[in-house]
This record gives sequence, structure tokens and C-alpha cells, in this order.
Amino acid sequence: MPSWHNGLIGDRIQLNAILIVLSFVFVLALDSQSAASYPTYFLALSMALAAGRWKDAWSVGYAWCILGLLSYLCLSSLWSEPSSWREALGVFGRSALVFFFVVALAESQPRGQVQFWLGRALTVVGMAAAVAAIVAFVQDPPHDDRLDGLGQLEHTVVAGLVFGATLILLLDVVIGDPVRGWKLAAILGALTVGSAVVLSDSRNALVGATIGCLVLGFSHAIVDKRRFAAAFGAAAVVAIAILGSLLTSTHGVELLFPRGDSFRPDIWSRVLERIVPDHVLFGLGILTPDAVPVGERVFSHPHNMYLAVFFQGGLVGVLLFVILIGWSFIQLLAEYEQRSAKLALGLLSMALTSYLLDGHELIDKVGETWFLFWLPVGISLGLAWGRRFPEQSDPAGGRVTIGAENTPSAWRETS
Repeated sequence: MPSWHNGLIGDRIQLNAILIVLSFVFVLALDSQSAASYPTYFLALSMALAAGRWKDAWSVGYAWCILGLLSYLCLSSLWSEPSSWREALGVFGRSALVFFFVVALAESQPRGQVQFWLGRALTVVGMAAAVAAIVAFVQDPPHDDRLDGLGQLEHTVVAGLVFGATLILLLDVVIGDPVRGWKLAAILGALTVGSAVVLSDSRNALVGATIGCLVLGFSHAIVDKRRFAAAFGAAAVVAIAILGSLLTSTHGVELLFPRGDSFRPDIWSRVLERIVPDHVLFGLGILTPDAVPVGERVFSHPHNMYLAVFFQGGLVGVLLFVILIGWSFIQLLAEYEQRSAKLALGLLSMALTSYLLDGHELIDKVGETWFLFWLPVGISLGLAWGRRFPEQSDPAGGRVTIGAENTPSAWRETS
């Protein structure tokens, strides 16, 4: 094959990596979610035009699991009330953006460029966004004394979750970046971003980020994956026991919910009343309004991702969601020695924790859900895809030298 063609294909994968990094950077840097989504549109177009280049992804069962969940939630728009073709097409469009992002990230995974560039980019942009939010908080304290981010992060909980995910990404730079200057910059960035998480006063974000950081740290400290899995399971059991103990005591509830329970039990019971008994199997559909009236107040969504998926897709949707989560952990533990697997374990652990008290749109434009869930899913797919082929990684996180035989088509053409 002509060398110019090899270079062109290589440029495509590198361009996709740049678009992925820009997507996340723009969440922190731009005011509008629509503006931040522009790189994802170009990414989707790039992947659609080069569909034949990544056809090997369909040989990985995990890819079908991702597509199955996304497709089912999209199809639930058909039994939503009210149902709108225009809104259904919007859901299918956002689902396509998510899927193309996940596959593009997986395809670029062997080079390590996304993790390498994203960590460094967020070291600069994440720290700047946190500094700006903290300055605004100090100069003009909000009435509830809780830090709001700027732009897309103006909501306290969203700011806490995005800054929490950014903290995990910066700690990954501290642990794995080969350049000391970037390590020091990431330490400073982590302190700044961590301060923003604390000032947001979101218990959900703080607990989730803490758990994610601990999982990331322990995954690097514990070499054997069986010991890590055992420690992870034991820690989960202890955490559930402590949580149950706190929820059954008055002082524990006050500790967990210093501003009251934020109506969470009432919200969840109202949502369940709409699902049970008539919509348990298939849910009410992704387009059905999920606003929850509690007394004189109306809450915009269920404030629990698992319950939101149950509302939209019923037990079938929850089952697909749980299978994807479980399969993700299996893929990450199978490649436990990889730095990217450890990062994904940290992010996914934060997601699963924070989704207990928040989250409602698994299919959305680029935002906190992409930070917390779809980013580790993309890494998991990349590891599952690459495990089937011989490869040799650059320890500095750069390119990968792919063997000439038995490799995915797109990777083979770049070698």
C-alpha cells in the first residue's frame, strides 16, 4: 500500500484522538454544551466515513453489548408518551455520537494518545476552570455557600462531578506521566480541582471522587489483580454496611445529608409508583417526561441513574445496563496491568457511586456522563479489542508498534 495512504489513515486516527480530547476540554472551557459538542459531530462523521476501517470492532462481543444498550434505549422512544419523531431522531443522533465516540476511543487506544493528551490538557484547562470557579465563589459568594462552576458547570452538582472526574484524570498524570514538570503541574492542578469539589459541598461528588481516587491509587499499589479484586469486593461490602448503618441512624442521615435528604426518598417513591406495576418490564420510554412532583415542588428528573434507566427501559434496560457495567469490569481486570485500565477503574467506580444519588441521562451530548461512564467504557472496548492482537506498547504513553499480521485493519494500516 502506498506510503501516503498509510500516512492518511494514521492522520485519521490521530485526528480522532484530537477531537476526543477537544470534546472533554470544551466541557470545561466553553459556556454551551452545544458548542462543546461540535468536535463530537466531526468525530462521528470521521468514523462513519471510515466505517470499513474499524470493522474488526464487530468481532468483539463487548461492542455489541454497548450497541445493544444504546439501541434499546433509543427504541424505547417508540412507546414513550408522548412520542415525537423529531425527539426520537434527536435521541438516535445522540446515541450515534456516543457510540462513535466509544469506538473511536477504542480504536486509538493502542497508541495511548488520548490518555496522554487528555491528562495534560486537563492539567491546564481543568486547573484554569477550577481557579475561575473558586475566584467567582470568593468574590461573589452564592446564597447557599456552595461553589458553582462557570459555563456548563454552573450547576453545583454538575460542577462537583466534572471536577471530581477531572481530579482522577489529573492523579493519573501524577502517577504515570514520564515528565516531572507535568507531574508537578498535575499535583498543583489536583489540589486546585480537589478544592473546587470540596467547595461545591456536594456529598455525592465528594464521596464519589474519593472512592474513584482510592480505587485508582490502590490499583497502582496492588500488583496482583486477584488481590485487588478481593480488596475491591471487601471494600464494597464494608462501604455498603457503613452506608446502611448511617441511613438507619438520625446522626448518620444528618452526616450524609447535611441539608436534609433533598427529597430523594420522596422522589424515588414517586418514580417507582409510575413504573410499578404496569411498566416494569419495558419502562415508560426515554421520551416520557420524568419530572417528579413532590408537594409544591417539581424535580426535573429521578436523581438516580439506575432508577432513570428503569424508568426509561424497565427491567430489560436495567439488565442491559448491569451487564455492560459487569462486562466493563471484566475487561478492565483482564488488562489490569495497563495504566489505562486502572484509570478506567477509578472513573467507573466514581460513576457507579455517584449514580446512586444523581444522574438521569445515560444518552446525552458530551458532558459529565461522558467523563464518568462513556470514557471508561471506551477504554474497556479498546482493551478488549486490542487483547486479540499482538502489540508492543510505548512505556511513555506514545505510539504502539503493531505486528504486521493478525491485527485490526485500521491498526495494521498505520504500522
